[in-house]
Amino acid sequence: MKAQIIKTVYFEAARRLSGSHSNANYTGNSYRIDLIAEGEVDDSVGWVVDYGEMKRFLDPVRKKLDHCCLSDIPELAEDATPAALENWIKEQLRPWPDWFADVRVSLPAPPGFILEHISQNDALGLPERVMFTFSAAQSLPQLPEGHPCRKLHGHTYQVEIAPARIDGIENTAKEVFNSLDATYLNLLPGLEQATAERIAVWIWRFLEKKGVTPEVVAVQETPHNRCHYFGK
Repeated sequence: MKAQIIKTVYFEAARRLSGSHSNANYTGNSYRIDLIAEGEVDDSVGWVVDYGEMKRFLDPVRKKLDHCCLSDIPELAEDATPAALENWIKEQLRPWPDWFADVRVSLPAPPGFILEHISQNDALGLPERVMFTFSAAQSLPQLPEGHPCRKLHGHTYQVEIAPARIDGIENTAKEVFNSLDATYLNLLPGLEQATAERIAVWIWRFLEKKGVTPEVVAVQETPHNRCHYFGK
């Protein structure tokens, strides 16, 4: 019996925008890597290959990509698209084990401004809100040498806004998106230390200046890390 299995990991990286070497022209993304294995299911253990083995096989390459600027990798300097990343990763992984089938790289959210409505969540104490994503580069220079987040990297951020009145929020939410997307966040006043907490406060104040009264602003920088700010 043959089967295909997939091990998924994520990494966070920055890149220079095309044709630019200026600090003002960086952006960043969260990236998803799917490592695909195919083969006969071993009758003795019931799998094609141990997921732990797949993780160990991929991890040295993931570490090269995570919390870095992809444009500083010579082979990716001119092209750091998901397709180019796939080819680079596959070459880095050689020699391939017998179970290796493919590598796929994707972005966790489509580019551009897409506003979604989210229902009230009583368990988390969150009211009805809207959500959009933006992608940007950042670094945390306040952290000690050796901390991965001190280095230039990037995220695909998920932002949730719960205004006192949700009707008519779309235009203001798009202004927030346009101010943050495809930027190097550290260059924006107030975001010199661009933690999720500071981004949430920055968005809160932006909304207030636009006449919007927020009840909560949430910022998620990875699938496992998010901040809720209630203005207190």
